[in-house]
Amino acid sequence: MVYYNVVQRLWENAGVPMTDFLVLSSPLLICSLLVACWCALLRKKVARGTSIRWRFAMSSRDTRFIASAVIVAASLFLAARFLYTRYDGDNFTPTPMPEWEKQVKNNSKWIVVTTIQSPTKPMIRLSKLSGWSVVVVGDTKTPADWSLSNCVFLSVERQKELNYRIHKLLPYRAYSRKNIGYLFAIRHGAHVIYETDDDNELIANSIEEAFQVDLKHLNKDLMVYTPERSTVNPYVHFGQGSIWPRGFPLSDIAHSYKPVRYSKYGTGLMPLIQQGLANGDPDVDAIFRLTRKEAGKKIVVKFDEKAPPVALPPSMMTPFNSQNTLFHYQALWGMLIPITTTFRVCDIWRGYWAQRLNWEVGGTLTFSTASVYQDRNEHDYTLDYADEVDLYNDAGRLVKFLISWRAPSSASGFFDVARALSTDMAAAGFWKSGDVALINAWIGDLISVGYKEPPLYKPSNPKAAFGGNVAYQPKPGVTCK
Repeated sequence: MVYYNVVQRLWENAGVPMTDFLVLSSPLLICSLLVACWCALLRKKVARGTSIRWRFAMSSRDTRFIASAVIVAASLFLAARFLYTRYDGDNFTPTPMPEWEKQVKNNSKWIVVTTIQSPTKPMIRLSKLSGWSVVVVGDTKTPADWSLSNCVFLSVERQKELNYRIHKLLPYRAYSRKNIGYLFAIRHGAHVIYETDDDNELIANSIEEAFQVDLKHLNKDLMVYTPERSTVNPYVHFGQGSIWPRGFPLSDIAHSYKPVRYSKYGTGLMPLIQQGLANGDPDVDAIFRLTRKEAGKKIVVKFDEKAPPVALPPSMMTPFNSQNTLFHYQALWGMLIPITTTFRVCDIWRGYWAQRLNWEVGGTLTFSTASVYQDRNEHDYTLDYADEVDLYNDAGRLVKFLISWRAPSSASGFFDVARALSTDMAAAGFWKSGDVALINAWIGDLISVGYKEPPLYKPSNPKAAFGGNVAYQPKPGVTCK
């Protein structure tokens, strides 16, 4: 157990794959075994009346051997640390660009998608949006000849050439490969990133129409929930009180129907993370689909298109996904998709993690009405249920954990705070140590691609985020056909 804990801590600090580190740190185990055997032998000899002179001779010989093994182990650890991460505090060496990447034009507005299909109709629509660049992250199943105008396609081979630290930690055939696209967009000037999926059809005229892209002129209709509870179901605000988003704590569903109060959005916080909803078959969990969906018929939901956007204040949480979401520069660190959770959990856990850290930089999470249409294929929802078990069991516990969590006073900056929360979430069992290593590598990559660490938020007047009360009554929508 002691050996495992030592290896785990070294692995998390270096940010390298666990299999590599087990090999590199194996001399530590050998040393431990040698010390244990020598001590046992020494006790046995002493018990039989062995001379003091023999004991000292034995100690000297074994000590030299053990010291040599320790030096080898330390050398291997240092080699792994610098070979894999080139880490020195928060000073990271910029990664050189491959020749093909030097031809990519910088842009302040990027769209990030991952796909295993040929270009879809929604993808073609995104590629034609004025003022936006698109990066598409491929996987082992993605057609090798994938191509679309105004899109940068990152094949598996090109992903390796980017030489990001996180690349060694990301599995193939996994949604988390999208992380490479985020870093690529940031490296090429992104100040705003819109993420979606290749089957989400944009129904808004533009991303600017659906989201608050320009933070210099905030939407005057933006409201904020009055912080009277720990969770809130945003679907109620947009006229769909009978459904709930994937990842919403099951224990809170019965309370989500109760009326909420609103305030005017004040000047103390910024809508750094923005979630747009989806008409058609929105992001609900398998329990809803297994118990509320009629066999042989599709779910067709329409949210109230006239409902104003709404923000969640600090101390209030709800799940958000990666299917129709916009991140501003001060929150781009929060796009990281974890690797040690299941597919149906990864973006939701990412969302809760990012929400809590978003408070530390003065940001809020906002929701706006549907701007995409989702037409899901029929499949076995019991498989989704099995993939979502951690959501059902732990979402409520995670919300309580995050709301009560406090940043360590020893943190010297925001990245230290992010590392601390990531480590504490692993210790609490919400994800595994592999994600702690991933986040350490991610922070190194962020710095290497030129991302500036956001300052910690210290409000001079916490009440500035709230204006006067607002009277608003959600309207009913059309749930299922």
